Amino acid sequence: MRRPRPVIAFALAALAVAAGSAAASPKPHSAPRTVDGPAPGALVGGDTIETALPITELPFVDVGNTCGFADDYDEVCPYPNSVSPDVVYSYTPDVHEMIDVSLCLSEYDTKVYVYENAHTPGAPVACSDDETGCGSSGFQSWIVGLDVEPGNTYYIVVDGYAGDCGDYVIHVYDSYPCVLCPPFTPPEDEPDCIEPWNDVDNGGCDSDPPVFQVIEPSGEPTVLCGTSGTYEVGGDVYQDSDWYQMTLGAENTVTITCEAWFWPVVTVLDGRDGCPPAGVHGTMEPGFCTLGELTLDLPAGTCWIRVRPAEWDHVFCGAPYVLTIDGFVSTSISEGVSWGSLKALYR
Repeated sequence: MRRPRPVIAFALAALAVAAGSAAASPKPHSAPRTVDGPAPGALVGGDTIETALPITELPFVDVGNTCGFADDYDEVCPYPNSVSPDVVYSYTPDVHEMIDVSLCLSEYDTKVYVYENAHTPGAPVACSDDETGCGSSGFQSWIVGLDVEPGNTYYIVVDGYAGDCGDYVIHVYDSYPCVLCPPFTPPEDEPDCIEPWNDVDNGGCDSDPPVFQVIEPSGEPTVLCGTSGTYEVGGDVYQDSDWYQMTLGAENTVTITCEAWFWPVVTVLDGRDGCPPAGVHGTMEPGFCTLGELTLDLPAGTCWIRVRPAEWDHVFCGAPYVLTIDGFVSTSISEGVSWGSLKALYR
């Protein structure tokens, strides 16, 4: 289901660039920020291609601040005359890959471009300035689907517009999903990023009326294939939040694993008193393309497993995840258990 962001953001600026004069048109943008850079000796990344910080494996995440660096490079994509300080990373793939480079979580007006093997002014292999839907302002940068070949070194330059600099977060990851739905496993039966008021599948307590995807007890692990994402409707930002329901006839020790092509938050909620949840049994945030595991002793009664992104932006609609539940087993009819309560397990 889709839950609205607590604070409405994302008033994306409209970029009106006349045809044929994009490189000469000024960019609609606030004044450059004056953010103090890190102290000398504490810089993250490399100042030039020759001192680039190597990326040794994907997915890669790093944080830093560009303000303490020199202005060594610039590319037009499509805005010229940048005098912002820049930081350089390098990546040498072992095999042919398609990668994404994201600065969407950065805190200033960014630019990112990539050179192959050497500094080739005016001819980067990829360049991004403003990407709609990337970051909270639309002035962050995101290269999607860059082909990289073994034997080549790719220099990724984190830059800014005009003289802007500041805190940045760089993500470099495989463009192809790191998780795929196992064969013969039914996928989540709902459209990607459906409007929140139309979610009648697994919106949980975020829907009105509440609706859950019911999981039946089983002697084998239950595998669920779902998708998530973040998106905007009418100026409000939403997350795709999916709710799964288990009703336990007795206490069970349950192990939940999740791997996602985004940064997920998996929360097990107490549903014995209905919506809103009475409490939290446990939670995990395994990270991007990382298998997370959570083992809990769950009491008899209803509980909900909620899966949602940890972030409010730049998660593709339809980003896949695989959720596995092991240990949710059926209970036999025994003395003291009424037929009505047993039937309630399967509603």
